[in-house]
Amino acid sequence: MATREYGGMTGVRKQNEEALKDIAPGDLSGGVMPRDLFEDWFQRVQDTSQLLSMVRTETLSRPKMELARIGVGERMRRGAGTEEGTSDGSAEVNTDGIEMDAEKGVLSWDLPRETVEDTIGQVDEIVLDKMANQWSVDTQDLGINGDTADTSGGDSEAFLTQNDGWLKILNDRSDTNTYDHAGGAIDTSLFHNARGALPNKYKRSAEVQEPVYMMNLSQIEEWEFDLTQREDPLGAAVIFSDDDLTPFNYDVYGFAGWPEGTALFTYPSNLIYGVWRQTEIEVLDATDKTAENDLFARYFMRTRDDFQVEDENGAVLIDNIATA
Repeated sequence: MATREYGGMTGVRKQNEEALKDIAPGDLSGGVMPRDLFEDWFQRVQDTSQLLSMVRTETLSRPKMELARIGVGERMRRGAGTEEGTSDGSAEVNTDGIEMDAEKGVLSWDLPRETVEDTIGQVDEIVLDKMANQWSVDTQDLGINGDTADTSGGDSEAFLTQNDGWLKILNDRSDTNTYDHAGGAIDTSLFHNARGALPNKYKRSAEVQEPVYMMNLSQIEEWEFDLTQREDPLGAAVIFSDDDLTPFNYDVYGFAGWPEGTALFTYPSNLIYGVWRQTEIEVLDATDKTAENDLFARYFMRTRDDFQVEDENGAVLIDNIATA
């Protein structure tokens, strides 16, 4: 029997419905994302978030597992006399794994029927982008601010207590280097004292990757404005130059969701984000809510993810920065 061809809006809707089957494995009742779809989604997640594109990202084969250390700042080279069984112990390399314990996270959204009917081509790309963009934005926020002990109440507490983020992990570890800015505004002394608090071994591999400063975007904007008020070449350079500000030749990155009173100086690869490979998609397309609200379907994405810090001694947590 010949396949029936549809024209007009019916044809558009039929084409989009077929395309959406790639987003929902099986018979639209949900299932684990195929590997190629997962890899496409995870890459979009990283590309959407500036911070997630900087940190070390890993696909987890199990919710609980160990990741290999990359040895930021460590001396890994050994001489001929330190082969296995001949070392006197003075050249020991830390081979302990990094414990990942992924927690469950859910993302849901509604797809209106008119989107399927009115969008000409690539509606499946719209759904995949939605999945990636929202997960990326929320995950960057959680990676910065997540705190399982948060007691702020309501939706804020429900969001923040999903997992501990990088700042909370560093706060809880006794070997994290710290610098107290004593309530001062961001200035040259902050960058100088923070870099001084980082052990020298973490500054020696700049050719591979340099440590960077991370802080609230508004704080950087205030610092840049303060610099423009200077009546010297530096003030003029801030106004007229297209170059980014790099105090002591280290890059500075600002993030809108970063706490204003805190900053961090570390290697981006010292921060780890892992997602479990078994990410699931569930699609509900025949419920009372979809009928009442004229929805094509309701989408639910379920996965497990975790945040970790490889080496707290390779980071400087900067506290007590003046806030507006």
